[in-house]
Amino acid sequence: MIKNIINKLFWPFWCSTTILTGILAGFMISHSIMFGRFFTWFIESGNVDLLRSTYSVFRPLNESYDALYDYFLLFALISGIIWFVLALILKRERIIATIAGLATVWVSVIFFGTGFDEVEEAALSGIADETTMQLFASLNVPIHTSFAIIYTVSFLLLLVVALKRIKTND
Repeated sequence: MIKNIINKLFWPFWCSTTILTGILAGFMISHSIMFGRFFTWFIESGNVDLLRSTYSVFRPLNESYDALYDYFLLFALISGIIWFVLALILKRERIIATIAGLATVWVSVIFFGTGFDEVEEAALSGIADETTMQLFASLNVPIHTSFAIIYTVSFLLLLVVALKRIKTND
């Protein structure tokens, strides 16, 4: 009975994890290609004061957009962890579940574990000193590119799960 319920939950959580991971991959690719480079350009072109005087004012006025982004992260984290646990219980796709199901966990470990969250917050809120701004400029695109890679690879691995099911008709 319980295994049957767990089995029925596997695919809906796989689906939500896959969709959210794909969305987050898109967010991070966009940040790596355009938005992050725009921030870096501000700093490297000597326009730090312009960045401080504009973006730090813009940010609080658009908190609902930041919250929307955070919701995607939160739902991906919850869905991925649940799918990971279901995969472990069912002994299915455990390697993919560890890598891809926990993608948001790995991204969070990098973001918070390196302290980049504090660097980014200081830089984008306009309170960072010159050294912190330079650190932000040097790490912003590489860190977000690594996130894009993690989410894109995870998304592709999650698609492999469905392809394997189609092949084996599980």
